[in-house]
Amino acid sequence: MLEQEIRSDIDERQKLMLQIKTLYLRYRLNEKDEKMFLIYSIPAVYAIWEGFIQNTFKAYIQELNKLELTVDTICKPILIHHLESKFPQFREYPKHANSRKVSFFNNLNQFYIEKTIDISTIVNTESNVGFKVLKNLLEKFNLDPIPDYLEPRYSLSQELEKLLKIRNAVAHGQDSVVVNREDLEGSIELVNKLMDLVFEKIIDGFKKKSYLLIP
Repeated sequence: MLEQEIRSDIDERQKLMLQIKTLYLRYRLNEKDEKMFLIYSIPAVYAIWEGFIQNTFKAYIQELNKLELTVDTICKPILIHHLESKFPQFREYPKHANSRKVSFFNNLNQFYIEKTIDISTIVNTESNVGFKVLKNLLEKFNLDPIPDYLEPRYSLSQELEKLLKIRNAVAHGQDSVVVNREDLEGSIELVNKLMDLVFEKIIDGFKKKSYLLIP
């Protein structure tokens, strides 16, 4: 069941982040080693976040594919996502080779004849799942947006941007990166919040059948 699958995935990721959060405390690292550990813990937390997005949307798509939706019943945003994944020619139309154009239109025609679609499970996160990318993914699957401010003076977009900034700096080998315990704890708290929010939006959309075309 979709709800159980996603919740189980969240539980495993929360356990992993708890291990990261307490590892340097359990082993009483010296100052130099703790500094290094904290720096490289941020990319690990980000990987947990991006992996969750990939797995969760894939699980959601697989659940939708069990319903054998058709081009006449599926909502337009998901249909567009599938078409763009199945036919890259929509993004880069063949300009010169007529044979490629003919093949493209033949395949497109066959697509509409068959009607039942198998939604592509490829989810493009751009390897940079910030708030904008998350918003676009929710829109693509016709799911309700996540508000930036769930509580006063706490911006999900700003906190996620901070996580991405540190992660990208570490990934690019910048020596000036400084990460403290508060940064790590804040990143883990953020990912926990976001996983629960994405879970809620997907389950709510599935129950409300937001994947269907509204007449």
